[in-house]
Amino acid sequence: MSSAPDQGWGGPPPVPGPAAPAASLGWRLLHSWWLLLPALGFSCLGGIGFLYVGLRARRPAWWIPGIVYLVLGWAAFIVVGESDRESALSDWAAGAVLAIWIGSILHAALINPAWLRWRAGYRPWYQQPAGAASWPGGQDPSGPLAPPPAAAPGVPDQPSTAWQCPPGSPAYPPTTPAYPPASSAYPPASPGYAPAAPAPDPTFLAQPPADFYGPGPAAAPVPAPGQPASPTLIDVNTAGPAEFAALPGFDAQRAHQLLNERDRRGGFSSLAEFAGAANLAPHEYARLRDLLVCAPPVPPAPGQPGGRVLDV
Repeated sequence: MSSAPDQGWGGPPPVPGPAAPAASLGWRLLHSWWLLLPALGFSCLGGIGFLYVGLRARRPAWWIPGIVYLVLGWAAFIVVGESDRESALSDWAAGAVLAIWIGSILHAALINPAWLRWRAGYRPWYQQPAGAASWPGGQDPSGPLAPPPAAAPGVPDQPSTAWQCPPGSPAYPPTTPAYPPASSAYPPASPGYAPAAPAPDPTFLAQPPADFYGPGPAAAPVPAPGQPASPTLIDVNTAGPAEFAALPGFDAQRAHQLLNERDRRGGFSSLAEFAGAANLAPHEYARLRDLLVCAPPVPPAPGQPGGRVLDV
């Protein structure tokens, strides 16, 4: 049973959608606007950019440095303004302002690719399809069924062949006339008479002998020639190394590293977290997004400690 969305009765084949906007240069520049805060803030506004991306992606490794840059940058800027310009304290404070400014720019440029990968897989709650709230990341594999085709206009309905009793008649069908009972007595056979074997039916001679007669299991439907088989969705929380290595752009080493990261985190809560752990580029994630699902990770059994068991 495939978990791909059903197209309904007689639905048209799926049409490939347009290219993902995350792969375009304009989309990357649009969502990299926060880099202007560290570049033009001169150590005073750079931390605001880190707070923005860190709180949006819910990553403490991004918004905690934003607080540090804000506190150190403003403290050094205030010391420069309040101290004597000819003193050594003013020189040290000015050097700290310059170092914080350059460091925040380099730090922002390093985390911007990870921010773009997260932004490519992010979908607001108002853009998710109805009924997908119970699935993490909105990856509901089921789809609505199309209504059955209606009858063509102008075609009269076929009369029912079932027997209908006329008004006032009993609710059972009329009985057929009884045939006279067959005689059970046969004339005695003459001595030495042996019945001849019936001639074989020529219609059964051309048929190969079968080992089984009677109803059997229904055969699986054979796909029509030229019809592409539906892709099998891979669950990122239960897939093995062979399934990850079969994905486009993956190899055995990359699949092994991804499994170690999944064991360390205890499973992935969304496809966006999986893309960040696999270090996927935006165009790679757009190509794999329709092949992956993210079911909730199975919690450990009661009384069983979580994590790995190491041999001592």
